Amino acid sequence: MKKRLLILLFLLLALSESFCQIIPGARQVAISHSDLSFPDDPFSLFNNPATTAYVQGRLIGLFYSPAPFGESSLSTGAGSYIEPTSLGSFSGGFSIYGFDLYKETKIGLGFSRKVVDKFSVGLTSFYQHISIKNYGSKGYLFFNLGGIAEITKSLRLGFVLENFTRTKIAEEENSIPVAFSGGIGYKAIDDLTVYLSIRKELNYNASIRIGTEYLLTKFLQVRIGASNEPNIFSGGFSIIYDIFQIEYAVNSHPDLDLSHQFGIVIRLSK
Repeated sequence: MKKRLLILLFLLLALSESFCQIIPGARQVAISHSDLSFPDDPFSLFNNPATTAYVQGRLIGLFYSPAPFGESSLSTGAGSYIEPTSLGSFSGGFSIYGFDLYKETKIGLGFSRKVVDKFSVGLTSFYQHISIKNYGSKGYLFFNLGGIAEITKSLRLGFVLENFTRTKIAEEENSIPVAFSGGIGYKAIDDLTVYLSIRKELNYNASIRIGTEYLLTKFLQVRIGASNEPNIFSGGFSIIYDIFQIEYAVNSHPDLDLSHQFGIVIRLSK
């Protein structure tokens, strides 16, 4: 059983350019990580830190994927918090992924603010610790930089530079992915938003991602998404009641089983 898990794990790491399971947040999974421009969940810290500059109230998020690709030993858990202030938005979060043979723990701290009326920037510092049984463990620090340009109230452009400091493990190039993402978000109507983005990781083909979300009623929001490299299809929904939002997402993989994700978002006033 453990040998099978190790084979699966190394396959996933080899495909890390498209291994979105590492990035938490049921909403982003449901729209195939296509949104770089609109702040609608506390896990923006892990996606584009600049979006947190637009958050109006405190956000708390919890995320859990019990059996990614059908393997319960690869379960992922995460939490995140955003605190908007007059100076800017502060954020923090963590994620834990893996099992006894291989485990990753990530802690992130972020800050964002509007530098001018129509443009915001954000920076996230991540400390990631990797533990491999019988091989020891190692921790390292890297940074993500993001930005958002508000063209109109309904159209925004976003970008992210992942690991722009080019941190690496044991002098091995691209051992921690270096990538650039750029995209647009368009609010076609008040309840419907469409996203399109492209992510290019060093030494890998570019991945195109599309997604949309629609507020059917004040209690229910539905989402769908797709991406290539590899071909992944996703979907999900949120059930909204007062300050609470219960989230579900599912995504496919051309070679592996479905992955199911669950989340809770709590929206508090300042």
